[in-house]
Amino acid sequence: MSDINANVLARNILPNPKPWWQKRAFKISIALLGLLLVIAIMTINVAKYETHLANGDTVLLELAPVDPRGFMQGDYMTLRYAIADEILTASEQRRNEVESSNGYAIIQVDKNNVGQFVRLADSNNRNNLAANELPIYYRIRRNQVKLATNAFFFQEGHAEAFETAKYGLFRVNDKGEPLLTDMVDGEFVVIEGVSIQDEKIVDESAENTGRQGTGM
Repeated sequence: MSDINANVLARNILPNPKPWWQKRAFKISIALLGLLLVIAIMTINVAKYETHLANGDTVLLELAPVDPRGFMQGDYMTLRYAIADEILTASEQRRNEVESSNGYAIIQVDKNNVGQFVRLADSNNRNNLAANELPIYYRIRRNQVKLATNAFFFQEGHAEAFETAKYGLFRVNDKGEPLLTDMVDGEFVVIEGVSIQDEKIVDESAENTGRQGTGM
């Protein structure tokens, strides 16, 4: 009888083994896999960005006036593009009323690489375009046109250098996706203030890829 009591007492004293998913080694392995996934995503996005930058067509899009109170926000400037209103008007004429839509704007590029709106298209097919035309992907959300990004980031303290900006310099890839890289003044000279736009693009791309992977 004493042996039975001793066995019962021993079972009560010994801790129950943890399930495998609660073990420290498993948690460390999951953390390492997550870190490797983040590094892989960042590496892929950097490679995509560099390819886009190297092979994309150069287009300058004229900036439109914005509310001066929101133009400069510490380390970034809020952007609007002159062609945005034309895209929105054309979309409304095609669909009567637009709240949300995607598509392509056909842009005609002049000798200074300045793009002018021509018409809308449903695809980025370039077969029927003139030599100086190209498609640019756009989105309309809540009656606002978005082209790549509506903000340009730079190091704090360099806002004054970008106040002369007249154009946004884009690289447009073969899918019609625009990538904002620089600000250009009225003399078609790239503004040399210190920009951190590249870092923001890679970070946002990684964040968007992560959201797509998690279904958010």
